[in-house]
Amino acid sequence: MDLYTKVEIPKSSFSIDYRSKLMFCGSCFAENISQFFLNAKFNCLVNPSGIVYNPLSLKLMFDAVLSQKKYTEDDFFFDGTYYNNYDFHGSFSDSDLQKALCDVNESISNAYNFLSSTDIIFITLGTSFVYFLKSNSKPVSNCHKQNANLFLRRIISVSEVSETLISIVNSVKQVNPKVKFVFTVSPIRHFRDGAHFNQLSKSTLHLGIHETISKLDNCEYFPSYEIVQDELRDYRFYDDDMIHVSPLAEKIIWCRIQQTFFSSETQNSVQRVEKFMQSVRHRVQNPCSEQTKMFANKNISLAKLLESEIQGLNLTLEIKYFHDFCC
Repeated sequence: MDLYTKVEIPKSSFSIDYRSKLMFCGSCFAENISQFFLNAKFNCLVNPSGIVYNPLSLKLMFDAVLSQKKYTEDDFFFDGTYYNNYDFHGSFSDSDLQKALCDVNESISNAYNFLSSTDIIFITLGTSFVYFLKSNSKPVSNCHKQNANLFLRRIISVSEVSETLISIVNSVKQVNPKVKFVFTVSPIRHFRDGAHFNQLSKSTLHLGIHETISKLDNCEYFPSYEIVQDELRDYRFYDDDMIHVSPLAEKIIWCRIQQTFFSSETQNSVQRVEKFMQSVRHRVQNPCSEQTKMFANKNISLAKLLESEIQGLNLTLEIKYFHDFCC
C-alpha cells in the first residue's frame, strides 16, 4: 500500500554524462542542486551574477553575458560599507570598488566563454515578484537592503514570464544553437506575502514555463516543486524554518534527476566518483606519515583509473591534492 502520491517523470530526451557542460541559473535551490553535480565532478557553471529569483533579473544576467558587458564604476553604489551592483548578488559586493568591479567583469567574461559551448542550461525560478528601481524602472536582482522607498514591487504576469523566458532561449541560441534548457520551479516557499500570494507567484511561474515550452524546441520541465509538494508532503522534509527544504529532500530530488537525465552507466559512474570524493574529504591526521603517503598513492591510482574509464571526467585537482602528501 502506497502512502504517498508518486510524481511520474518520463525519461528526458536530454542525456547528461561526464562530457556534458552544464549551467545552472536561478534561485538558491538552483545552487543547492548544482552542488550535487559539482560534488560528483560534473563540468558546471553556477549563477554568474549570483542568486537570481525572478525571470526579469535572469534576463538581465543573460543579456549582460551575451553582450559581454563591461561594467564600470558608475554601475556601483556605496552603502557606507560595501560597493554594490543591483545586477548582482551581495556575494559580489566588496569594500574595495576595484575588486568588486574586477569580480563582476571576470564572472561575465567567464560565463560567456562557458555559455558558448554549454550543452544544457538548468533554470530554476523562485518568484514572479519583481523589484524595480523607481529612478529608472529597471528590475533589480538584489535590493542590497536599501530603503524600500527606492523600489516598486509587483508580481509580473504569465505573459511577461513566458515572453522573458522565450527571449532568453532565443538569445542564447544565437550564440549556441545546440543548447538545451530545463526549467523548474523552486519548491522553497516565499511566505513574505502569505500563503495565498506565494501560490499566485508560483502558479504564474508554472503557467509561464508551460507556455514557453509549448512554443519552443529543446526545452523541458523538471518537477522539483511537485516532488516536494506531493511526494514529500511532510515537514520532516523541510529545514528548521519550515520554508526551505531539508538536505534529505534535496538528495531525493538529486536521485530523481539522475533517473531522468542519466543512463544507468552514468548513474553507476556517479556512485564511483562520489565514493572517491569521500576520500578527498577525508581528514588527514598526520600529513607526513607513511600511512598517509600510502593512502594518497592509492587514491592517485584510483583517480587515474576513474579518468581512464569515465570519458569526460576531470580529477586533476584531486590528483594534485593527493600528490602534495607524497612529496
